[in-house]
Amino acid sequence: MISKKTRELFASLMEASSNNSMAVVDFDPETEFYTGSFNETLLNKFVNEGVFELVKSGEGATSITLHNREDFLSGFASGVNEARLGRDQYYADYNANPFAFSIGFEHFLYMNKNPKRLAGYICYGFVDNEN
Repeated sequence: MISKKTRELFASLMEASSNNSMAVVDFDPETEFYTGSFNETLLNKFVNEGVFELVKSGEGATSITLHNREDFLSGFASGVNEARLGRDQYYADYNANPFAFSIGFEHFLYMNKNPKRLAGYICYGFVDNEN
């Protein structure tokens, strides 16, 4: 099971896009930098584990890159899809990034507790049923 703070950190990155004005993290597609205000303790943990690279930090905003971003995005989207289809987390073992799969899976389950939250929700791997 992924901790709530960890899920929220990675979900905030997956919500970041050029067309999501509600996102708390900005994503620059040219540099692939994520910029926002992050939980420093958690961020440092994942920087030390090699998941992120700290690009710059100051005045409330921190910029990071996500190592192996494409694998992470694929794993996250796969986890979301499996949860949406009602399957279990067993398939994480077959994914290139089981950690990302598990985060996507658990994030979908969390968001699906109140289906009204899914209406118009923008997050990588989620299906927008309004468009």
